[in-house]
Amino acid sequence: MKRQLQRYVGRIVRLNKRAYQGIKAKAIRRDHALENCFVVAGISLGVQLICYGANSRIVVDIADVSLV
Repeated sequence: MKRQLQRYVGRIVRLNKRAYQGIKAKAIRRDHALENCFVVAGISLGVQLICYGANSRIVVDIADVSLV
């Protein structure tokens, strides 16, 4: 499984609608702007993707992203 996730590292991804809406709601409460475009920086021990946006860091499941 980890080998399959390795192909996402260094790539640009977008979140699916459900995941993006949840993260967007948190960003609005904190008065931050958020775009649906992230770079995958690594893989966590829990087999999740560590992604960075312009001003945010998120950890998401593989099912919540799609390659751009």
